[in-house]
Amino acid sequence: MKSILFVLGLGLLLVSCEKFLQETPTGSLTTDATITSAQGGLALTIGPYRSLGNWTDGGDQWGKNLAASLEYATGKAYSQYMGSILWVYESNSIAGDYDYFINQWNNWYRGVRDCNNSISMLPNVTGLTADTKSKYLGEVRALRAFYYFCLVRYYGDVPYNTEVLTDVAQASKPRSSLKSIYDKIIIPDLEYAVNQSTLADAPSTDGRITKYSARAILADVYLTMAGYPYQEVNAGTDTTKCITGNWTMKEYPVNTASSKDLLQKAKTQLDMLYGKYTLGNYDDLHNPAMNNKGEAIFQAQFASGLRGNGMVQTCLPLASQISLNDENGTFVPSMSYQNSYLSTDKRVQDRQYFFTSDTKSTRYDANEGPAAKFPMPFLYKFYDQSSIKKTGSSGLNWSFYRYADILLMLTEVNWTLNSLGVAQSPADIAKGINEIRTRAMVPTYGASDVTLKSIMAERAYELLFENKMIWDMRRTRMALKDGMGSFAAIEPLVGHQPSNFNYQFSAKHLLSPVSGTEIDNNKLCQQNFGWAPVQKGN
Repeated sequence: MKSILFVLGLGLLLVSCEKFLQETPTGSLTTDATITSAQGGLALTIGPYRSLGNWTDGGDQWGKNLAASLEYATGKAYSQYMGSILWVYESNSIAGDYDYFINQWNNWYRGVRDCNNSISMLPNVTGLTADTKSKYLGEVRALRAFYYFCLVRYYGDVPYNTEVLTDVAQASKPRSSLKSIYDKIIIPDLEYAVNQSTLADAPSTDGRITKYSARAILADVYLTMAGYPYQEVNAGTDTTKCITGNWTMKEYPVNTASSKDLLQKAKTQLDMLYGKYTLGNYDDLHNPAMNNKGEAIFQAQFASGLRGNGMVQTCLPLASQISLNDENGTFVPSMSYQNSYLSTDKRVQDRQYFFTSDTKSTRYDANEGPAAKFPMPFLYKFYDQSSIKKTGSSGLNWSFYRYADILLMLTEVNWTLNSLGVAQSPADIAKGINEIRTRAMVPTYGASDVTLKSIMAERAYELLFENKMIWDMRRTRMALKDGMGSFAAIEPLVGHQPSNFNYQFSAKHLLSPVSGTEIDNNKLCQQNFGWAPVQKGN
């Protein structure tokens, strides 16, 4: 069986996000094809971006959304509609045969496959200069690293593949150690993009990878590797922990030579990005005119009427009649999470991160009179005015990294190094988090005020529902306990019980269940500890 690669039209010229998304497929392309033109090389480079847009895809029921599932796992979400199956998380009934886990696995591995195909073919495109080949390979290798980064954070050990598959049987592989995936794929790919490729060392203005976006991913990778589960796997010889659940380490920061080295490497990348972007206002976060601008660093690209962002409708109150499109009410921060903000925080003021009322859509009221008051605050953070009131299709990009994240990572890295005996100046420890807090109009911190709890809390406040918390909880193995006006405490993830859950997290919740489809189709793939379905006979 020949490996098939979907590519964008060979006439593609990426002059804007909209132009990017307007291109239509011209057919299928096998790795036996000969591509020699510069346009063909560009198409090979653009093709692997397609899986990024699946981040906000729906599921097999109305109201489902993949991004929502990453928040459901934290215990800090609410849904008005049962079909989104938040209740399955709340009752500890999730399993790998739910589409949330199957679709994520398939989307990220499709991205890996697209990248592998392009990496194998780009060196042979004679119509490209050496510099252009290097640039394109930098983009595609950074994308492959990002897809694998998502896979190992979600599932732990995963099948290792950097080659083009030519037979379906080659897809049946055992899971490789997450350490191998980091050490042999993710880090080399990103270090190539940052240190060797001819990518522009500048912000991206069109959604494509530059060295700045590669640096952001690389810094996050280093910071994650300085925590869990990488440090526990790196510390011993047991390669079966994902399957046995024999996780024992829980202290964070992790005081090892490896962790300190990785934190220093993260700091290098973050220092290079510091000051290269500016924080705008909160309206920028839901304004499509600010796509790839302002504090945006790396985003999935959407365009109204072409490929819309399906997340917007999930944030709106269920059947509230405020939108031309559906209103799902399935992507909502829980009230206990919302109550953990300081009441004077600008982010919780009306029409900053949340809103409690709106006008009716012309679909229901030609005069756009007031809609019924909402039963609780809903997310305004992703409120695309044009989509909701005029077009029914959102062109709002989804951010994987923005400058606020860089600032908070910088504070965490500097604080962590200092805590581990690698001295950092008080100014360096506090500067990142204080830029965030200044915009939020809450009191700033002195270096002595900065703790793991204050860092994780600020990440929870600022990066609310941007799919950061699940990774923060897993890499630190710590969780925030909801409170009034602040988070009440930070405590070990194992043993933590979210406000709306009826059980405590256990060792199995340090990872997610492997896709049930993968378990069925790949008999060499074993399930993560504690999860179903398992291989038959196990």
